[in-house]
Amino acid sequence: MKSSALLDYYRTHACSRQWRGFLLALCEEFDSALPDAELSRLMASIGERFGRDHALPAVATLDELQQAANAVWSSTEWGQVVFEEAPEQVRIHHAASPLSAVLGARAGWDTGFLEGVYRQWFRAAGMMSVLDVRYLQSDHPDVATYTLSRVF
Repeated sequence: MKSSALLDYYRTHACSRQWRGFLLALCEEFDSALPDAELSRLMASIGERFGRDHALPAVATLDELQQAANAVWSSTEWGQVVFEEAPEQVRIHHAASPLSAVLGARAGWDTGFLEGVYRQWFRAAGMMSVLDVRYLQSDHPDVATYTLSRVF
């Protein structure tokens, strides 16, 4: 099977059919009622709540934090994450989110939610107050990329 066919299969099956219509309707309603910036803030707040409700255990390394995050994502069927250390930042690459599979690249939904989750998890792990998690534009529709870096 070609990789494009595999990705199409994933996008079709990543979210249960029983939720697909509801999510699309919810998305359309919120998109028409809220500006992109407010929708992103709302979804980030929902993500922070999810992060609190799915708290990670105390860990000593970034690799252990990644493993703990992936345990949550695996148990909820929400894809997987890779943390990549770079000079003065950590890149967060989240792949296979069911929201992105259903909604595509609609502003704020998937990206805002995941931004909030990672913000909460890094804060709980002891992130310094001068750091924050921010979404970066991604070249790949099935991978959302964020940066944990200094806020100016």
